[in-house]
Amino acid sequence: MARFVATAAPAVTLTFALALSACSGSRVVSDNVSTAYSPLEFSSAAGGRDLATEVYGNPFPVDQSSFDRSVTDLMQGQHFGPPTHFTTTPDESANRRYKVVMVFNPAENIANPQICSGGPIATDKRPGQPIRLQAAFCRGGTLTSTNGWAPAVASPQDAAFRSLITDTTFELFPLRDPNRSDSNCGMSIGC
Repeated sequence: MARFVATAAPAVTLTFALALSACSGSRVVSDNVSTAYSPLEFSSAAGGRDLATEVYGNPFPVDQSSFDRSVTDLMQGQHFGPPTHFTTTPDESANRRYKVVMVFNPAENIANPQICSGGPIATDKRPGQPIRLQAAFCRGGTLTSTNGWAPAVASPQDAAFRSLITDTTFELFPLRDPNRSDSNCGMSIGC
């Protein structure tokens, strides 16, 4: 019995430590994938070009343009599909029908159509609180959306914040096509 306790104690301690660390990290949940979304459309709209990215709110005591740049820098390369340049200052390569909207600490939960509407979105700008993120990929209306959470962190370089942004970007551009019954097929030709 003593041997069992001696070997089980490290496993229990590891399990407990992993559970605690999971509570301190970020969490992102895919909220909605519209049947209007297609991985091929995303590739056509954003492949090899700028994709307009609107950032509302700022949970850190840094200026908005620095925060916007931190967010879009973290988004680069964090999706399936062709290279896409996420930016708040898109050049003429951007297809103006498409955009990504990232809302940090919205003052209230935002309905998906409101996220993509282009209007001002009220946010809670007090630093030092847990971070809530509502995000959407838009073409007029919402094509995909996610909700995320991270604990209060000190800067955009914190691992939990970095994970929040990279996981959100990944969830916004799923490989599966909601219009295909063979949802594991993704963008493969001939599926």
